[in-house]
Amino acid sequence: MKKRKLRLRDRLVVVIDVDSKGRLLKILSRISGKVSTVKLGLEMIYSAGIGVVDITKRSGYDVMLDAKIMDIPNTAGRASSAIAKLKPSIITIHALGGRRMIEDSQRALEEQSKKELSIKPLLFGVTVLTSLDDRDLEEMGFSGGYIGTVKKLAGIALDAGADGIICSPGEAGILRKEYGEDFFIATPGIRLEEDSPGDQKRFSTPEKAIQSGSDILIAGRSITGKEDMAGAVDFILGRIGNALGKENMIW
Repeated sequence: MKKRKLRLRDRLVVVIDVDSKGRLLKILSRISGKVSTVKLGLEMIYSAGIGVVDITKRSGYDVMLDAKIMDIPNTAGRASSAIAKLKPSIITIHALGGRRMIEDSQRALEEQSKKELSIKPLLFGVTVLTSLDDRDLEEMGFSGGYIGTVKKLAGIALDAGADGIICSPGEAGILRKEYGEDFFIATPGIRLEEDSPGDQKRFSTPEKAIQSGSDILIAGRSITGKEDMAGAVDFILGRIGNALGKENMIW
């Protein structure tokens, strides 16, 4: 896959995980269209229903649907086909589900998108959640630590046709060196210096994430926890732009 060029506003995805359509619309309004894409997560989907995808798109935003698909290949493929009908721009899938699950899901997205005459959503493989560290993985029976585990899962996902990888900022540079440039890296765990880490154990600043090789930063509380959400978006976009440098900027 040859990844497309990203504008500055494509490089920051705002997480919206609230419990009502009203709160969703309020946040969409307050970020003022300054980013192209928002991420809708499990709380949002289960609280307000899948109609939130259409609401978000009609408000002018693309959707990263954080479905975190993980099941047997047949079920995952059928779920992916159903999700494609919603026409999100990006869908997440757990790389831990294995090669065949990812292949079947990618194939289902391609087939359904052809039927719908729509652009196929990008499929991003989730590696190791940023709330986990080496001790957590050891408790679950993983012996290679999070870096080795992320590398292995990313390799499986990319070999299976995933369009992108989701990992913490600390692993982005390792994956770039190992697997090259022709895939997207999206990194949650973005925090500003004054922010609490919350439940994140592997996190970093916007500049470090970009300099490590991340294409897309996924940020929630550093934006939606601020009184001036639009200002917070501008501030982070400015830091991303500084880290990229003018020669790498597309407006």
